[in-house]
Amino acid sequence: MNTRIGLPMVLAGSVLLAGCFDDDDPVKSSVRVIHASANAPAVNVVVNGSAVVSGADYKQAAVLTPDAGRADIAVDALLPGDQTLRVIDEKDVSLRSDTDYDVIAVGLVGDDAQPLEPLVLTDDGAREDADSVRLRVAHLSPAAQKAVNGPVEVYLSVPGANLDDEGVLSFSFEYKAVQGPIEVPAGDYQIRVAIPGDSPTVVFDSGSVPLAAGSDLLVGAVDNTTPETTPDGDTAVNNSPVSLIAVTGDGQVIELFDSSQQAGVKVVHNSSDAPPVAILVDDAVAIPSLSFPDVAPGPGINNYAVIPDGTRNLKVSPANSINPVNSAVIDADVVFGQASAKTVIAVNLLDAIEPLVLEDSVRSIATQASLRVVHGAVEAGTVDVYLVPTAEGGAGATVLNAEVNAPTLNDFEFKTNTGYLPVAAGDYVVFITDQDGNELLKTGSVPLAAGGVYTAIARLAPEDDNNTAGLTLLDDFVVAPN
Repeated sequence: MNTRIGLPMVLAGSVLLAGCFDDDDPVKSSVRVIHASANAPAVNVVVNGSAVVSGADYKQAAVLTPDAGRADIAVDALLPGDQTLRVIDEKDVSLRSDTDYDVIAVGLVGDDAQPLEPLVLTDDGAREDADSVRLRVAHLSPAAQKAVNGPVEVYLSVPGANLDDEGVLSFSFEYKAVQGPIEVPAGDYQIRVAIPGDSPTVVFDSGSVPLAAGSDLLVGAVDNTTPETTPDGDTAVNNSPVSLIAVTGDGQVIELFDSSQQAGVKVVHNSSDAPPVAILVDDAVAIPSLSFPDVAPGPGINNYAVIPDGTRNLKVSPANSINPVNSAVIDADVVFGQASAKTVIAVNLLDAIEPLVLEDSVRSIATQASLRVVHGAVEAGTVDVYLVPTAEGGAGATVLNAEVNAPTLNDFEFKTNTGYLPVAAGDYVVFITDQDGNELLKTGSVPLAAGGVYTAIARLAPEDDNNTAGLTLLDDFVVAPN
């Protein structure tokens, strides 16, 4: 079996989709596997009992070329604790050598109305013009289905055209339906998704998008799981419920966001000896005063200040400075991708203060709590972090060592972050110790819920008489303000 691997071009921290195949098999089929379930974890793809794709995440795709004939195709969800759960199990599937297949994991985990299930598409690849753009369009968004409770309309036009102009291609289709293939000349196009009506309500607008000659794309409308970064004046409003993924024949994935969606930022003051500071964006004061260990605009999930995408200059200056541009203690250019969100943490002591920039995610995964731990306390040096289930003695423990509890994070260094770790839902106690085993922090029982997204930033805790270290808690650890 051969495989051509396509990783998404728009995701940070992409994983390797790996397989081992025999190049000498003469008669092959083509199976493209697409992960389009917004709240499902990463998955392995299993063909005839062997894992051929490992760790494929949401909006990732891979192309497999198994032998033509009969095959068993399964998808295993990756759960916390190195466990797996088979969520798709298609037995004795007939695969032809003259047909391309798409197996799309679509729907939501735990949703009876739109359950997670395979959507299998076939395509003969026929086209009239080798230089045209060949498109198939699929409705893969449970969020859009819930919002509309019926079909949506899709419009393909030259940029700037009115929806009712002559020559605008349009079609209406339901959830899990597919339109096409259609062929159009190469060029710049605008794609809009609308709620039907006498005056259709556009809920997604791609803006101008170039489509290259010879392209053969499966375009899917999927749930938009990015942070809220669509501006309404100085505040953020709800994003479009969908984004579009364009999947090429070799499994490359390009994501298109609504043209009005920008980027987002939150700032954390994590320098224990620094005075209140002002935050400047492109030399304009955005936050007049932020004190240790506060967060602006707020710690809650989806609580970001909207910022234009592109390269932005961020400065941190003393809050009382007469000329904050010239008195900056941090001066950094940060690249913000469209629909991305970042947390910028001012770390280290004042005489060496620096920015620590994190790429954020707010995607809820139904089978796990997603926990990110950030070491932002320079005073602590290298530490060990323990995440002990409350039910297993965490609340009553007073001394931790390697014989009792192995560290969850061993030799955790300053400025290191874990990324989003899959953790089983439950109540936990968090311990932090130095390299000599001295306890720096012991929390009370901390609940982590399935589907929750959590960030904890270690810092000095001068306000705490019982602990040397403390945690600044973001995302679902707190309730976002109304």
